[in-house]
Amino acid sequence: MLGAAACGGPAAGIAPPAAPPVAGMPCLGYNGLDGTVNPPAQVAAGLFRAPGTAPVKVASGTDVDWGLDPYRNRTWQLWLHSLEWLGGLIGAGDGPSLERAAAIVRDWLHDNASPGRLSADRREAVEEGTKFRLITMTCLRARYRARWLDEAIARHASWLADPRHYSGPWNHGTDESMILLAAGCAIGRPDLADIGHRRLVEAMLDPPGGARPAIDAEGAGNEQSAHYAVYNRGRWRLALKTMRACGRPVPAEMDRRLGLLDEFIAFQLTPAGDLLQIGESYAGRASEISRRGRGPIEHVASGGRRGTPPKARARVYQAGYVMGRSGWKRNAMAYTARFGPGRFAHGQDDHMALTFFAAGRDLIVPGGHAGYSDPSWRKLLRSPDSHNTLVVRGAQLRPDAATALTAHRFAPGADTFSFTDTAYTGTTRTRSVLVASGPDAMVVLDGARSTEPRTAEQLWHLPAAFTAAPVADGAVARAGRVRVDFLGIPLPGAGTLPAQVAQGWIAPAERTVLKAPVVHMSGAGTDVRMLTLIAPSRNGARPRVRTTAGPGGTLRAETRIAGRRLAFEVAADGSLRRLP
Repeated sequence: MLGAAACGGPAAGIAPPAAPPVAGMPCLGYNGLDGTVNPPAQVAAGLFRAPGTAPVKVASGTDVDWGLDPYRNRTWQLWLHSLEWLGGLIGAGDGPSLERAAAIVRDWLHDNASPGRLSADRREAVEEGTKFRLITMTCLRARYRARWLDEAIARHASWLADPRHYSGPWNHGTDESMILLAAGCAIGRPDLADIGHRRLVEAMLDPPGGARPAIDAEGAGNEQSAHYAVYNRGRWRLALKTMRACGRPVPAEMDRRLGLLDEFIAFQLTPAGDLLQIGESYAGRASEISRRGRGPIEHVASGGRRGTPPKARARVYQAGYVMGRSGWKRNAMAYTARFGPGRFAHGQDDHMALTFFAAGRDLIVPGGHAGYSDPSWRKLLRSPDSHNTLVVRGAQLRPDAATALTAHRFAPGADTFSFTDTAYTGTTRTRSVLVASGPDAMVVLDGARSTEPRTAEQLWHLPAAFTAAPVADGAVARAGRVRVDFLGIPLPGAGTLPAQVAQGWIAPAERTVLKAPVVHMSGAGTDVRMLTLIAPSRNGARPRVRTTAGPGGTLRAETRIAGRRLAFEVAADGSLRRLP
């Protein structure tokens, strides 16, 4: 039990130090719960504040009511039981502040010594908060020494060392392993430190059980989320620093992969410097990323004035991303597409989903992320209906299904790629994409071959600033001077339904959802095929597309977008190519 033997005396089953404590271990931080969120004076007044909420009276002196849950919010309870809100007191470093922090820690240990008596929600907060409390207690130990504190640290660390409590190679496991390493070194327990070190190395270089590495050899994170790629960048920097401070070796390959993560993140930044909301991601800016260095993140954040861009303008990451742009300038066109293994960690059901940036702004975007406190919103926003993908109505989705990248080619003026999967039961989906620059446009050919008649819908999510309306051959959307035309191009033998525009949702931040239009392009039958042109312009006219039958069952199409010619060919096998 994590709270047992709270007030001194021998703790059963806790091994004594086997080596001198390592001096100078870094404090691993408090997840932003210290400082201005919970300053020492506020904590001294018995108040606790979780991010995004008002301060709540939780204590009389140092006697805290650990059963409080005023917002009926599991995250609020987690942060209360994390003890990280004591970071301001610990950072102050004066005697009274440290004594107050120590007294609140002892109060937690005493009041949570018998988990069986606690409510289910409180037990969950106690367990999930273990690693965070261990950070707080280890940081406190650097300035306040007591036998009961070392024993509490050892109990918490031993709990984390148990394989049943290891989360694996993603951010929870990274934090657990790093904290276990730091705590073991701080109290002279190399056995515990060794477990933390081994788990960190394995998580990145050789994860057990066939899991994808936390950062793979190409520099891609495994959590399928742009936000968590940025978050993990900071956590792994701290993890490697902790390994070195504890005297443990850091393989050169870990340093190399961490360096490559910056390029992976840069491809998920728009030319305007916005972080795309791929996976469970809040809206963010490149300029908000800390310690950007002189590489690709700083290049995007500075609008190209500083930093070094990636050498390539387009890349495939085997973790499940096709990402590219016309260049690394502020006025470039950019796109992303998702494929690869099934949903994992903070991923969403976004296979085959596209994003599109042109005309200086986001045009096609994911639904975003509203946090974890409302399961219904989380379910909706991670579903295919919140992504720019092909949805098959009436067929069951398998979130664990993989999507294959079957072809790709990056060439000046035209990037092409194709996907296929069987994520919907009884249906084979295909998607071929041509992303053109000069003029900037997207051509998307979708197919859904099913064992019984189904309706398949292309969904195109626009930012909240847009309005949209259906027209005879598709839809048109506008935001200020920017216009986006969606044109359904007829295919021989393929029947389509009239386009529709519905209200959708964009979630840029926690508990924040905005109304936004969604264009639906649909077809029905056992073999649905749809060809769509997405053409942005600034106050341009609606493009007119002329098609002709080519040799070998090909279809050739030609149009002009903002006065510039675009011609392309649809091959009989469904592949796309731009014509000169």
